[in-house]
Amino acid sequence: MSKATTRTTEPAVVTVGDLIGELCRWPDNATVTFRCPLQNQQLRFNRIEERSKGAVEIELDQAVESTSRPARMTG
Repeated sequence: MSKATTRTTEPAVVTVGDLIGELCRWPDNATVTFRCPLQNQQLRFNRIEERSKGAVEIELDQAVESTSRPARMTG
């Protein structure tokens, strides 16, 4: 997956072997984050589901960003 790819309207096809090949370079306890650079948005892992024999779907949701911050106390 480290090869340069061009963006198309078609979904990219990535095999489980591709993912394992990319992720095996990091330790098992490394944190994985998901984001959409086009929308500058964090994504959240939801689940992995078998769609059909030999086809797996990784479901990501939009990460809910907390816009409310605790009020600052002024004195």
